[in-house]
Amino acid sequence: MSRTVNRVILVGNTGSEPDLRETANGTAVAHVSLATNRLFRRNGETQERTDWHRLTFWGRAAETIEKFVGKGHRMYVEGHLEYGSFDRDGVAIPTVDVVVENFVMLDPRVEPSEEPALAV
Repeated sequence: MSRTVNRVILVGNTGSEPDLRETANGTAVAHVSLATNRLFRRNGETQERTDWHRLTFWGRAAETIEKFVGKGHRMYVEGHLEYGSFDRDGVAIPTVDVVVENFVMLDPRVEPSEEPALAV
């Protein structure tokens, strides 16, 4: 059998608060959107496009993401693509998720109790 690769590396900003849930067997799963920007040239002009990615975190990673990451935070993620679909009014809507295997929070959330005091 030949070797294949399904690997994704992204660096971007979260576009939503994490959505943490539990599966029927009690495993934590969290979803969050991540925006990445890319530049390209069209008709001699440089343009920018934002691509949105749905990230899926499992287990302790899901709990960590829910606790420390919020909308607008910068993240580095590594994982693989997983394709699926859901039914909407009898029509199959395709989906693609980045199942995150490794991540680095580049801009972790500061908890209210940890905010530095301001001198007045």
